[in-house]
Amino acid sequence: MLAAACWAEALRAQTAKHFAWFDPSTAAEINAIAAQIIPDDDTPGADRAGVIWFIDGALAGYDQDKRGLYTRGLAEAQAKRAQMFRESTSIAGLTSAQQVELLKAIEHTEFFQQVRRHTILGFFGDPKYGGNRDMAGWKLIGVEHAMRYQPPFGYYDAEAAGKDTR
Repeated sequence: MLAAACWAEALRAQTAKHFAWFDPSTAAEINAIAAQIIPDDDTPGADRAGVIWFIDGALAGYDQDKRGLYTRGLAEAQAKRAQMFRESTSIAGLTSAQQVELLKAIEHTEFFQQVRRHTILGFFGDPKYGGNRDMAGWKLIGVEHAMRYQPPFGYYDAEAAGKDTR
């Protein structure tokens, strides 16, 4: 019963229809950045794993103090985009190659580092927090979800029992 409740919560987080903090255009811009940090290829990347929902939830919840960084940082990234690609209107509207070029230009900023951190957390974190849709990140690294885990066994078990195995 508890397992069913946990999975219901995870599914609710992954099927949200409205952002808690982002507006749709800001979400599209941040999603475009995240999608270049962990791109889709033969396996799902940040976009298909729903990382934007994790980031939105983080900024609406435990990481509210990062909202100003996102607002300022995105404005600076937009200014850099306009400088580099004068005909463009958005980061999401750039080609993949142009997005990568832009991200290389801002990769040492605090904003980019925070988006990168949130992207990685959202990709590999527990799906109940909004990202890692269909456990894409876990599948990529070979984690099998189970409600109960056995500890890995090794020489340290013998040490705990007072035996020396060396």
